[in-house]
Amino acid sequence: MRSTDNGTPRRLYRGLKEPYDPEKVGGRQTGVGGRPGTDFTDCPYAALQYAKGRRGVLLVVEVPADERRVREELWGFRDGGPKRLMLWGAFDEFIVAEIPAKELRKHVRRKGVVAGGDDLKARVLEQAVEDWIAAEGL
Repeated sequence: MRSTDNGTPRRLYRGLKEPYDPEKVGGRQTGVGGRPGTDFTDCPYAALQYAKGRRGVLLVVEVPADERRVREELWGFRDGGPKRLMLWGAFDEFIVAEIPAKELRKHVRRKGVVAGGDDLKARVLEQAVEDWIAAEGL
């Protein structure tokens, strides 16, 4: 679901060390209209690496293709890899799932995947996220 050329929502991911708390959204960065910004990525594997600890979660949002509050930012150290996207302002209406990181880590630790590259792990996680969302009835 990375493509937005046909108007489909853009799926973004954010790894958190503890369950999502809307009160903590923001920080010191401000941008569009003075609203705080939150980092996301288009790669579930990259986001999962930030969801450290036993309480870690992967936050999944689907942003409309025409949403103007999303801006692509630079990682500063990666070329051709996952994109870093900043979503300015509150994003609660876009949340489609909050998945415990331990549920996703088991997918990338499977035989045949653990030794694979980041692209393979990202594809495996994309499918695991799809399955999770389908099971939740969203």
